[in-house]
Amino acid sequence: MSALTAFLLAALVASCLLLVSDAFRHRAGVLGLPFLAGVGMLGFLVPQAIGVARSPGMVPEAGLNKALVMCTLCTLALYWGWQKPARPAWFQARKQRYSPGALYVLGLVLLGTGLVGFFKLASLSGGIAAHFSTSGSYTLTWSGLPVMYYFFSIYLSPGLLICSLIALRMKRPLGLIPAAMAAAIQLATIVFLGRRSNTVDFLVSIGCILYFARGWAPPRSLVLAAAPLIAIAMFLAPEYRSHSEIGGDQEKLRQIDIGSTLDGVLKGTQAEFWSLCYIVQITDENRLYQYGAGFYNTFIAYFVPKLVFGEEAKANLFIPLPSVDHIANSEGWEMPYGGVSTGPGTAYKEFWFLGAACFYFLGRFMKYLWTRATNSTDVVSQAMYAMALTCSVACLTNDMYAIYVPVFMFWVPVLWLTRARLFRSGGYKRATAAGRARPCLLAP
Repeated sequence: MSALTAFLLAALVASCLLLVSDAFRHRAGVLGLPFLAGVGMLGFLVPQAIGVARSPGMVPEAGLNKALVMCTLCTLALYWGWQKPARPAWFQARKQRYSPGALYVLGLVLLGTGLVGFFKLASLSGGIAAHFSTSGSYTLTWSGLPVMYYFFSIYLSPGLLICSLIALRMKRPLGLIPAAMAAAIQLATIVFLGRRSNTVDFLVSIGCILYFARGWAPPRSLVLAAAPLIAIAMFLAPEYRSHSEIGGDQEKLRQIDIGSTLDGVLKGTQAEFWSLCYIVQITDENRLYQYGAGFYNTFIAYFVPKLVFGEEAKANLFIPLPSVDHIANSEGWEMPYGGVSTGPGTAYKEFWFLGAACFYFLGRFMKYLWTRATNSTDVVSQAMYAMALTCSVACLTNDMYAIYVPVFMFWVPVLWLTRARLFRSGGYKRATAAGRARPCLLAP
């Protein structure tokens, strides 16, 4: 490892520790984006970076150093965006009141949509039990119907958040029953399918629900103690889910070699940071910058269904761009199957090192939601913050475009819906009195 590489690696670790230090600024700091993003980087990309740096010749040294610089710039930009003081206008959310009853009904609609999507997805494998078995989810070809049903199943998360927040705030335990159905599905996904993102999302959602609705924040000492264990679990998840499904060889779960898995991480064998080094180097060598077109192409890829518009029509909507993931290159590198570009890699492909500024804007957006969520009874912002929190961490560790899902699938349409008079405080009562709506379980 060269002296320059060692210095850049130390700078990356320091920037991540700066993010983690935000947990000590206030009581609920462990639910803030900086802390979780710092833990995500320290528990996922940084160990891989150490492994690659300790393995000379694994990647081009120039690519390694550029990757370290880009990761550091992204973490610092995120920290700066969050720490910059909130604008006074953001606090006006405290004057914005929604009808709890109408919002609860909206949560039920979202839950219903998610349940239909999940049951339809499970039906492709032969039912719920089969979905969580060795012949279920992981054997599906993820195109066409599976993708469409999974898209709708995502609405389980915002439905769970809204129904839980309203039920707890109104002190109506029965209102938690629908949310419990979504929680049961998420827990089954965690236990039987070993999904890392679902695990983090579930834990974060529960923490945000308890804090926003009841003012309870998880003890910082407990979270800090659990963080290393969760990080280890993230690396063990692929091995775990190879045997955790119904019908899997449960005995092999006891034989998982934790030491061997972690040793592989520290030798740089994990694909994410290794791929990032090649991505920045090949992008730089071949001037494959996308200059923002990737934002548009990703939106088309996520939200224009081929089943509706046809494969050819969808293909015609894309801006043709050479991609570092698919072109021949002098390094002889290919993106591994299922590999991700990581957030720094995605940003670098768009705007070179200047792409780190994207994480400044992400930090500002999440600070905006946090300000509205913690200074008012704005359930929509509280649910959006909780839903976007895990995705924002994934923007760093996996793919910068992860924020698209909560923004375009939940926040934008729900903000549009809640402009209706029915959702305003008092509007639900007037509609009920006029016979235009029935009072629900949680109607005020």
